[in-house]
Amino acid sequence: MNPLASIVVPCFNMERWLPETLQSVLAQTFRDWECLIVDDGSTDG
Repeated sequence: MNPLASIVVPCFNMERWLPETLQSVLAQTFRDWECLIVDDGSTDG
């Protein structure tokens, strides 16, 4: 079954903020989702 919602997180050299961002996504009460993190060649991690 496909998820009902997709959460797309674009990030470029934002390693510092990624844990907080993902915690926010995980704190949602709606559970039928997928999270896609898109990184285009960051140099920070």
